[in-house]
Amino acid sequence: MMADSFDAIGRIGFVGSGAAAGALARALDAINLPVVAVSSRQIERARHLAATLPRCRATIDPQAVVDASDTVFLAVPDDAIETVCRSGHWRREQIVLHCSGAHSLDLLASAADAGALVGSMHPLQTFAGQPDDAERIAGSVIGIEADGPLRGRLAALAERLRARPIFLTAESKVLYHASAVMISNYTVALAALAAELWESFGTPRDDALQALLPLLEGAVANLGTLGLPDALTGPIARGDSATVSAHLTALVHIRPGLLPLYRELGYKSLDLARERGLDSKKAGTIRTLLATSPGDDAVPD
Repeated sequence: MMADSFDAIGRIGFVGSGAAAGALARALDAINLPVVAVSSRQIERARHLAATLPRCRATIDPQAVVDASDTVFLAVPDDAIETVCRSGHWRREQIVLHCSGAHSLDLLASAADAGALVGSMHPLQTFAGQPDDAERIAGSVIGIEADGPLRGRLAALAERLRARPIFLTAESKVLYHASAVMISNYTVALAALAAELWESFGTPRDDALQALLPLLEGAVANLGTLGLPDALTGPIARGDSATVSAHLTALVHIRPGLLPLYRELGYKSLDLARERGLDSKKAGTIRTLLATSPGDDAVPD
């Protein structure tokens, strides 16, 4: 990327000081882009983030960030983006970005009406406020929605962060974000359900999670090296109908509320197993088991 393109980004400010703001701000500072201001309704949170950035000051006033910055990230909850944007007094050619993966640029209409250049940058990564959050951006995808020259500037900025830019439309963003929720947030929920099954035979959930994590890490590693469908292992991949039947019978007695989820995931696993070459007779037996499993009339737990 040419130096003058980075000059166009200029001084950077963040309205919001949560986990995503912290990760992005520290990542930008690491490539020597000046993050000069951060605001939060809780000034201590802003001060905590600003203390990690050598050129940054903390404020409780979002307009102070707007006034100090050439590029402003609205790193606030999705349902607050439009309200925060409307409250700002924007300048022509100022860059105004939100970090939502699900919402379009309509939320920034008031800034666009004032002559600002609007866009969105969404790092496709999970941030939990940990010290290594900024490092996770490198190698991740950054979803970008923007028009005109700003589109190219943001793509180049993503590349400078060693991320991979992809371009999104307003119509594609909701499904893009739903996919992200399924692979990240719902994996955490699935881990909780799996760990809670261990409580039925006397193992605390936290201990169960530690026992299951290497298995999850192995599955992720297989996805990275083998891809789909070859990363699938286990009884459905093998066509082991007896084991699937045993699972279903156990669940109806211990956690009948999990049967619909087990079935739905079983059907998708069966599709992948068929892609891998599972013969139609074994696949048909398992599909019948999933469709007629015990517990259809059980009261969910």
